[in-house]
Amino acid sequence: MTDHKAEQERWRYVYYKGASGRVPVKEFIEAQDVKVREKLFADLERLVRENVRLGAPFARKLAGREFWELRTKAPGGDIYRTFYFAFSGRKFVLLHAFQKKSRKTPKVDLELADERMSDYLERSRKPKHKAKKGKI
Repeated sequence: MTDHKAEQERWRYVYYKGASGRVPVKEFIEAQDVKVREKLFADLERLVRENVRLGAPFARKLAGREFWELRTKAPGGDIYRTFYFAFSGRKFVLLHAFQKKSRKTPKVDLELADERMSDYLERSRKPKHKAKKGKI
């Protein structure tokens, strides 16, 4: 396999971008201290490398949801979750990230990821309109 072909087949991740232009997962990661950021990015790279084959203990499909969680244990023992889903074009869309502080995932975090996924899918279906050329 050529390097070019391997590059085309490589999975990647993209950040969900809201209609307002905000990129919440990127903002969340950038707000963490350097050690946590490094661990979050290392786990995202593991996701890209292992792609849909990544499983426990690093990733888990959430029951009753259409997305997965990337499970990160940062230095010091803090737990982080990044919700994502696989989308066409070999990409993972990162929907929501947060520090997990309780055993059960808060409903508000699950609902926010659901909303962002629906928004992303809806906006990805809309055709990109090109300006029509005027007649001379």
